[in-house]
Amino acid sequence: MPIESTSKRFTRVVVRGRTLVVLAVADVVLFLVANIAYGGGHQHGLRNSVSNGAWAVFLVGCILLIALAVAVLVQSVARRAKRPAATI
Repeated sequence: MPIESTSKRFTRVVVRGRTLVVLAVADVVLFLVANIAYGGGHQHGLRNSVSNGAWAVFLVGCILLIALAVAVLVQSVARRAKRPAATI
């Protein structure tokens, strides 16, 4: 039984289309929450804190979404390279 590297296990388990869709939906929801909580920009206290927190988590989610999308692309290119070329 070959030992699987951590990065290969990560891409096999975590990086899937469903994960990217869930992360994209979560980012849209966080973006909306941040903008709705921000309102006109004249709020202080809890609304401003919720807005700032949602915005920060949204930005982290965007970075993760980009990184995981790149990982999916690399994985698909590597999978295609392993396939034998079709002979005509």
